[in-house]
Amino acid sequence: MDFMYYIIGGLILFVIISAVVRAPGNDLQKKFAKLGTLSGKHYSEIEKACGKPSSVSSLKDGKILRQWMATGYHIALIFDNNDICEGISHEASV
Repeated sequence: MDFMYYIIGGLILFVIISAVVRAPGNDLQKKFAKLGTLSGKHYSEIEKACGKPSSVSSLKDGKILRQWMATGYHIALIFDNNDICEGISHEASV
C-alpha cells in the first residue's frame, strides 16, 4: 500500500515540476499568439511585446533571423533590411 503512495506522489511531483519548467516557454508562446499575424509587423512592435531575442543572425540579402527561446518553446522570425517581419522560419513547442 505504501508503494502506491510513492507512485502517486511521484506522478504529482512530476506534473508540478514539468509545469514549472515549461512556464517560461508557455508565457513566451502566449505573447507571440497575442500579437496575431507576425508578417508585416515591425521588429520594435514584436520586441516590445515579447522581449529581446535570444539570438540574432545575418542572412543573405541583408535579412536578419531573430530567435526567441525559452524552455519548451522556440520561434525564429525572418526580418527584411527595414526590420519588417517576413514570417516564421520555424517554430517548436513541447
